[in-house]
Amino acid sequence: MTERLKFEEVLNTFIDHLLNMFPADYLYIFDDMNDDRLQAVRCYENGKFITRKFSLIKKGVGIIGQVWATGQFAFYRDKQQWKNINTEGIPDEMESVLVVPIIKNNAVSGVLFLGTQIKVEYQKYHLMILDILCSYLAVALENARHYEQTKKESERDPLTKLYNARVCRRKLRDGFNLLHTGKIKCISLLMLDIDYFKSINDQYGHQSGNEILIQMSDLLREIVGNRGTLTRYGGEEFIIILPDVKKEEAIQMGESIRQTIENFSFYMHDNLADERKTISTKITVSIGVASAPADTDNAISLIRYADRALYLGAKRVGRNKVAEYVG
Repeated sequence: MTERLKFEEVLNTFIDHLLNMFPADYLYIFDDMNDDRLQAVRCYENGKFITRKFSLIKKGVGIIGQVWATGQFAFYRDKQQWKNINTEGIPDEMESVLVVPIIKNNAVSGVLFLGTQIKVEYQKYHLMILDILCSYLAVALENARHYEQTKKESERDPLTKLYNARVCRRKLRDGFNLLHTGKIKCISLLMLDIDYFKSINDQYGHQSGNEILIQMSDLLREIVGNRGTLTRYGGEEFIIILPDVKKEEAIQMGESIRQTIENFSFYMHDNLADERKTISTKITVSIGVASAPADTDNAISLIRYADRALYLGAKRVGRNKVAEYVG
């Protein structure tokens, strides 16, 4: 389990083994989210996994809340033993219950809940085994969280939170693999560059330029949605990868993006002035478009051709234009 690198893989491995070792009609794993609430991250009932929402669990309230608050296990052989405890959310058919804290760095990071419909199903040795297994689970989940956070940080541009250039190239290679295997028929790429961006940095400061980049990223994210992969390629350049989108459609999308940005009001601060005041400004972009297999059958060439269209077809003829690559 500790060799798994993803949070979901850790949970799946743990639960698979647990269900083979323990009798359980019900299994719930709760995770401590931001140290103030428990969230059910896995729910298993009567032989299948389900999606279930529990009401807000408060520390010290109910069986789960008490285990969360105290870090001490709960062990009941039949429901008569907990009849005076708040059991909201626990199925009426449940009899035997084992609830164990998941402890990390001497603090409760989650709660494991096991239950069956049979009285006196669990024994104390079950509790000892669960306690050991939960300590391994806490370590494995922490490692998985660290891995996923590190992976996320390595893939994202720290300023805009968009995918970075390395991920852009990887996503493009993946797209070309789909193209070459016939799973998609074409792939288009838009390269977008903010016009006169250097003048913003020179006149108002680089922090002002960063404010524009963040707003531009948010606007592009909203426009592109799930139609393609949006990345910050570097500086004031963005790339949008569009699988199964023909060049004509990509040009139309580029023109829609160009017009939306042209009509949008951006706000920034004058970070070089004595008084840091807010300024409203208009921004335009130039866009280059290239497609495969119409223009090339190579991923690197597709970027180069879109770049060529951007600078020769849009920047050099006045900016604020969409230009397609012409071989």
